[in-house]
Amino acid sequence: MIRIIKEVPVLLYHNVGNYPEDAMEDGLLPETFRQQMRFFSGNGYNIVTLDQALDHLAGRIELPPKSIALTIDGGFRDAYTDVFPVLKSHNFHATFFIIPECIGRERKIKGVSVPCLSWNEVNEIAKSGMEIGLLAYEGRGIKGRYDEESVQQSVSNSLKIIKENYNGHIRFCAFLAGVPKKPLWSFLKARGFRAVFTQCPTNKRPGLSGIGRIQIDDDDHNIFLTKISKAYLFFKDKRAWKYIRKYKVDKVAHRISETLNKIKKNN
Repeated sequence: MIRIIKEVPVLLYHNVGNYPEDAMEDGLLPETFRQQMRFFSGNGYNIVTLDQALDHLAGRIELPPKSIALTIDGGFRDAYTDVFPVLKSHNFHATFFIIPECIGRERKIKGVSVPCLSWNEVNEIAKSGMEIGLLAYEGRGIKGRYDEESVQQSVSNSLKIIKENYNGHIRFCAFLAGVPKKPLWSFLKARGFRAVFTQCPTNKRPGLSGIGRIQIDDDDHNIFLTKISKAYLFFKDKRAWKYIRKYKVDKVAHRISETLNKIKKNN
């Protein structure tokens, strides 16, 4: 039995590109992504693999205080054009969670068609030393009630497609939101997955069956600094988040940051 004792922030990036405003709810501008990676590089941050983050979580290794893991979701082509080169330039590692059914095709983001990676690009990313993971259930969440049989069938189909097109091993699974219940977690473990990643808050302690990731989807640098802080890491999966959302404390934080930015600009 693994005893969970501590956690490394695992950041979640979705599409990084210049898309219409309606399609950027979960997205980030390429320049913002470059700025954030420069910040990590210039301020002593240690970018680690998911394996290292899990070993630290279990107490098997001790990572430096400013350690962070990076994950890129969706399998959009901008992961190859706007993310991959930046990571390579800083020698940063990341895990790219893909939807196998969408590779070589397009996905809709708020009605906007966005091209996805090709299998050649997926394999090239992997050959560079990056990790490829499965964004399961075709990018849908399993928050609350879900159809166990449907999710398992979807995962089986995805693994079949991966086996036919990808040369490496898939050891990490992610869901848009929600944590697998015991039967699904047992199913995933039996198929070689080491851990499941999802979006915080999970309302539970982090464990191999569900680790909440911190979504980075705001171009505001002050909000970014808040999300990578130890305080945010401490609260990210607590039940208190429902009250923070209910009373819109997060929106107040955005307004305060916007005001500070305006003051700074005017001065």
